[in-house]
This record gives sequence, C-alpha cells and structure tokens, in this order.
Amino acid sequence: IGAAFLTQTISLDENTTVKFEIWDTAGQERYKSLAPMYYRNANCAVIVYDITQSSSLDKAKAWVKELQRQAKEDIIIALAGNKLDLVTEQPDKRAIPTADAEAYAREAG
Repeated sequence: IGAAFLTQTISLDENTTVKFEIWDTAGQERYKSLAPMYYRNANCAVIVYDITQSSSLDKAKAWVKELQRQAKEDIIIALAGNKLDLVTEQPDKRAIPTADAEAYAREAG
C-alpha cells in the first residue's frame, strides 16, 4: 500500500487508553496521492525531516501545509529532526541548524 504501518494500544490508567496507528509514508512523492487516507481522521501527526539534507525541511514544510489544509482542524502536528547520530560524530554533516527548524515550528504554530 505504499507505507509501513504499526499499531499500538497503551493504557495510561484504568480509564484512559490510547491507540496509536503509525503510518510511515517516507514522504515519497509517489505515495502523496494516498496520504489523505492515512491522516484523514488523525488526532496527531509527526513530520520527520533529515537534518543532514538541506531540502528535507522544505519537504517537511510542504507536509505540514498539507495537513493544515486537509486534516482535522484540531490536529496536533509535531516536527522532528532525525539522523542526529550522524552529526554527533561529524558535526559538519548537519545541513539544517536546530534554530531554523525551531523558528519554523513556532511560525507554523
């Protein structure tokens, strides 16, 4: 179907259960037309970008706009940078400064 899928149900207490359905579309363009079925009824989305690829944050921004336009009005969107392990040992591999991503996250709400 174009995405990896994982489901996990967690009991927070006697009265509260949370069900996570995680769809990993890998942001690939060929799956973009299928994306709305993944997030249509989502309460939350995590948009992941690669801190070692300068174009990755721009792609993440496009996904944020898509969710703001198409998903539930009250969806919670989190932005997460990955591949920190690659820059811990080689700081010059970082292409996107943390401050840039933080500024965008504040701007996007």
